[in-house]
Amino acid sequence: MENRQFLEKSKRDVLMGRRITPPQVNADKCNGCGLCVKVCNALVLELKESKAKVMYGESCSACGHCWAVCPEEAVVQQEVVTTTDLKPGPAPAVSPDALQLLFRERRSVRLFNDKPVSKEQLIKIIEAGRYAPTGSNRQDVNYVVLSDQQKVSELRSLVEGFMEKTFKLMQNRAVAFLYRMKFGNAAVDLLRYYASKYQLLKERKERNAYFPLPFGSAVIVVHAQSWDSMAAFNCSVALYNCSLMAHSLGLGCCIIGWAQTSANMDKKIKHWLGIPKEHRVYCAMVVGHPSIKYRRLVERKTTEIKWH
Repeated sequence: MENRQFLEKSKRDVLMGRRITPPQVNADKCNGCGLCVKVCNALVLELKESKAKVMYGESCSACGHCWAVCPEEAVVQQEVVTTTDLKPGPAPAVSPDALQLLFRERRSVRLFNDKPVSKEQLIKIIEAGRYAPTGSNRQDVNYVVLSDQQKVSELRSLVEGFMEKTFKLMQNRAVAFLYRMKFGNAAVDLLRYYASKYQLLKERKERNAYFPLPFGSAVIVVHAQSWDSMAAFNCSVALYNCSLMAHSLGLGCCIIGWAQTSANMDKKIKHWLGIPKEHRVYCAMVVGHPSIKYRRLVERKTTEIKWH
């Protein structure tokens, strides 16, 4: 019992204020199959006298597995009940071949025309992220969306200013050493790479040559609690879902690591985006109408697999 109480308290602490109503079981409908008990990772339900019963409601993470699996609709949790598309189709929505083709079709797009992305399209894109899996069903992915061209241009200017400043700082070995002490070797090496690449882009711009710093019609930034070890996964998977939806809508998108790095290392940019101090930016993506069309699929290197 003591372990159970600890788990319940830990769950409440992890979910940080989410109010979750435990599921309810209609005993008259329950046939005692036990499927809801088997799929409940939070150990909320148990079989008692051949009926499912809610035993530890405060452990519930509202994943909805119990509601989704019950053949009699005896287990109900209002937070997860859907009034539309109540049941999935008789088979997966897409074939494996169609899904594989979608994965291969989606490419990073850095060239956009001036046509704006509509609010309806952006909402549909973020809805795709909403249904991405999160650790312990935290659903803690937060979005900042810039759809106004002036705001997108301001962010671009802020990122470019950060890269310019960083390039100059990285020339100083003492400063580079302090950055390594604070942010770690990997972060600084990546920062130096970005800064050096930015300098090359700047030289191109000064020659009136192609300047491919990708900023489309809109920018989507995802952030979450910095202490959460699952936040990077949660945010990345959500934004990848968003990228697939964007592609299906005929839009192009590209992950912009420069914006992510800049926001996390420059308090001014983070504040400008309205991101809480205790949060970290885990990914950022530009979205727009592509001005080019990729005509062929490309190959990837062979995956290394160790079979056991």
